[in-house]
Amino acid sequence: MQYTFELEGQALIVTLQGELDLHTSPEFKDKLTALFQTHSSITSLIMNVKGLSFIDSSGLGVILGRYRELQERGGRLFFVQANPQIKRILQMSGFQKISEFADSTSDVFDRI
Repeated sequence: MQYTFELEGQALIVTLQGELDLHTSPEFKDKLTALFQTHSSITSLIMNVKGLSFIDSSGLGVILGRYRELQERGGRLFFVQANPQIKRILQMSGFQKISEFADSTSDVFDRI
Protein backbone atom coordinates (compact mmCIF):
# COMPACT_ATOMS: atom_id res chain seq x y z
CA MET A 1 0.00 0.00 0.00
CA GLN A 2 1.10 3.54 -0.67
CA TYR A 3 -0.11 6.64 1.12
CA THR A 4 0.65 10.32 1.37
CA PHE A 5 -0.12 12.89 4.03
CA GLU A 6 -0.67 16.60 3.45
CA LEU A 7 -1.49 19.19 6.07
CA GLU A 8 -3.60 22.09 4.90
CA GLY A 9 -4.61 24.38 7.73
CA GLN A 10 -6.40 22.25 10.31
CA ALA A 11 -7.07 19.48 7.80
CA LEU A 12 -5.01 16.35 7.26
CA ILE A 13 -5.46 14.96 3.77
CA VAL A 14 -4.56 11.29 3.43
CA THR A 15 -4.38 9.72 -0.03
CA LEU A 16 -4.47 5.92 -0.08
CA GLN A 17 -3.45 3.57 -2.87
CA GLY A 18 -3.71 -0.22 -2.78
CA GLU A 19 -4.92 -2.40 0.09
CA LEU A 20 -5.42 -1.32 3.70
CA ASP A 21 -5.42 -4.65 5.50
CA LEU A 22 -3.91 -6.66 8.32
CA HIS A 23 -0.44 -6.43 6.77
CA THR A 24 -0.40 -2.71 5.93
CA SER A 25 -2.50 -1.28 8.77
CA PRO A 26 0.12 -1.30 11.57
CA GLU A 27 2.62 0.94 9.76
CA PHE A 28 -0.13 3.22 8.48
CA LYS A 29 -1.60 3.48 11.98
CA ASP A 30 1.79 4.39 13.48
CA LYS A 31 2.39 7.19 10.98
CA LEU A 32 -1.15 8.55 11.24
CA THR A 33 -1.05 8.45 15.04
CA ALA A 34 2.29 10.28 15.07
CA LEU A 35 0.83 13.05 12.89
CA PHE A 36 -2.16 13.42 15.21
CA GLN A 37 0.14 13.64 18.22
CA THR A 38 2.49 16.13 16.56
CA HIS A 39 -0.28 18.33 15.15
CA SER A 40 -2.90 18.79 17.83
CA SER A 41 -4.62 21.40 15.63
CA ILE A 42 -5.93 18.74 13.19
CA THR A 43 -9.73 18.87 13.27
CA SER A 44 -10.57 17.44 9.84
CA LEU A 45 -9.39 14.13 8.44
CA ILE A 46 -9.92 13.88 4.70
CA MET A 47 -9.36 10.36 3.39
CA ASN A 48 -8.98 10.25 -0.40
CA VAL A 49 -9.76 6.61 -1.09
CA LYS A 50 -9.95 6.77 -4.88
CA GLY A 51 -6.95 4.45 -5.23
CA LEU A 52 -7.97 2.11 -2.40
CA SER A 53 -8.77 -1.31 -3.82
CA PHE A 54 -9.47 -3.19 -0.57
CA ILE A 55 -10.02 -2.52 3.13
CA ASP A 56 -10.56 -5.02 5.91
CA SER A 57 -11.53 -4.76 9.57
CA SER A 58 -8.01 -3.83 10.68
CA GLY A 59 -7.97 -0.90 8.23
CA LEU A 60 -11.43 0.17 9.36
CA GLY A 61 -10.18 0.00 12.95
CA VAL A 62 -7.30 2.37 12.22
CA ILE A 63 -9.69 4.92 10.73
CA LEU A 64 -12.18 4.48 13.57
CA GLY A 65 -9.43 5.13 16.11
CA ARG A 66 -8.54 8.43 14.46
CA TYR A 67 -12.23 9.32 14.24
CA ARG A 68 -12.50 8.96 18.01
CA GLU A 69 -9.56 11.32 18.42
CA LEU A 70 -11.17 13.77 15.99
CA GLN A 71 -14.40 13.57 17.94
CA GLU A 72 -12.58 14.63 21.12
CA ARG A 73 -11.24 17.64 19.19
CA GLY A 74 -14.66 18.51 17.78
CA GLY A 75 -13.49 17.47 14.33
CA ARG A 76 -14.93 15.65 11.33
CA LEU A 77 -14.06 12.72 9.08
CA PHE A 78 -14.51 12.78 5.31
CA PHE A 79 -14.08 10.18 2.57
CA VAL A 80 -13.33 11.51 -0.90
CA GLN A 81 -13.77 9.74 -4.24
CA ALA A 82 -14.78 6.36 -2.80
CA ASN A 83 -15.38 3.81 -5.53
CA PRO A 84 -18.64 1.84 -5.21
CA GLN A 85 -16.98 -1.20 -3.58
CA ILE A 86 -15.10 0.79 -0.92
CA LYS A 87 -18.09 3.07 -0.28
CA ARG A 88 -20.29 0.02 0.28
CA ILE A 89 -17.82 -1.47 2.78
CA LEU A 90 -17.61 1.85 4.64
CA GLN A 91 -21.38 2.22 4.70
CA MET A 92 -21.94 -1.37 5.84
CA SER A 93 -19.42 -0.72 8.62
CA GLY A 94 -21.45 2.25 9.85
CA PHE A 95 -19.16 5.03 8.65
CA GLN A 96 -22.04 6.81 6.91
CA LYS A 97 -23.29 7.70 10.41
CA ILE A 98 -20.02 9.24 11.61
CA SER A 99 -18.46 10.61 8.44
CA GLU A 100 -19.30 12.38 5.22
CA PHE A 101 -18.67 11.40 1.61
CA ALA A 102 -17.55 13.91 -1.01
CA ASP A 103 -16.62 13.93 -4.68
CA SER A 104 -13.47 16.02 -4.23
CA THR A 105 -11.23 17.60 -1.63
CA SER A 106 -12.41 21.04 -2.69
CA ASP A 107 -15.99 19.94 -1.91
CA VAL A 108 -14.84 19.12 1.61
CA PHE A 109 -13.15 22.50 2.06
CA ASP A 110 -16.44 24.14 1.07
CA ARG A 111 -18.05 22.31 4.04
CA ILE A 112 -15.49 23.01 6.76
